[in-house]
Amino acid sequence: MKKIMIASAIAMMCLSANVFAEDDGYGNDIPSAREEGTVDDGYGNKLPANNEPEYKSYGEARSSDESASSSDEHAFNIGLHLGFGFGNMLSYPSHPLYTAAMGKKEDWTNYSFDIGGVFKYRVNRFLTVVPEFNLGVGYSTKELDNVKLFGYELKINENRAFVNVNVPITARFTPIKYLYLEAGARLNFNVATSHSVDVTDKDGNTAYITNPWTGERTELKENLEKWEVNTFIPSVVAGIGGSFKYKNRDIDVGIRFTWDLTRLEKDDKIDFAYDGDQVMDENNEKIVIKNNLKWMSFQFVINYYLF
Repeated sequence: MKKIMIASAIAMMCLSANVFAEDDGYGNDIPSAREEGTVDDGYGNKLPANNEPEYKSYGEARSSDESASSSDEHAFNIGLHLGFGFGNMLSYPSHPLYTAAMGKKEDWTNYSFDIGGVFKYRVNRFLTVVPEFNLGVGYSTKELDNVKLFGYELKINENRAFVNVNVPITARFTPIKYLYLEAGARLNFNVATSHSVDVTDKDGNTAYITNPWTGERTELKENLEKWEVNTFIPSVVAGIGGSFKYKNRDIDVGIRFTWDLTRLEKDDKIDFAYDGDQVMDENNEKIVIKNNLKWMSFQFVINYYLF
């Protein structure tokens, strides 16, 4: 009887130890495993050791999220900018003598192109400042047939181009993820121009004008003045687009409008002369046409950020 009682006591002690022991399901005793930091949650993840909470408090989690968001908000990116599209002439002179010689506004086809660098500084979740530094080109071309000028029937092919360094600075607002609206200013510094004119008669031969007093013949295009533009022109910018990631690189794709605020051409007035003699109107007064021609562009924009 005494042996039976001793055996029972030993069995009860072993049973009690097994009841109160913590096992993680892999044969590890949890209390001792916690001290070693090797407790497994059943999915291969190690649970915290003793004295470490398994879950963050609400305040700690919020603080951690805000910290990560803050570091992301103030990111600074540098990349490449490409803009290409069409130009448009605003305030185009409508005087009949001007349109007879230079063509109507719709006779011109205009193109706009920019390439350079873009910088993006994220102020917060909704606001980003985006400066750029670009080399830009504006190009215009026209082909006119049966132009009646100074008693001649002419064909005129003309090409104009200006090259500038432009610096847009825009504020970008992001109302929802991936979509942005932008607006700002652009400084344009025109550094070069190109101008070519091909004038022929209706049969395609070189066109000449004849001085009615001396009978001297001069090739018509030699009398055309050089095309000159103003050096500094400010503009306003507005656009819309979207941002996304491709192979861990940020990319912007959008459309943009740019309006020049001041005159493109250097001369604010245009007059016409025939072999050095001023052209007069029916009242024998000099014909002077006001010139306030401005440039506007519509571009497709792509920004590719290197880092």
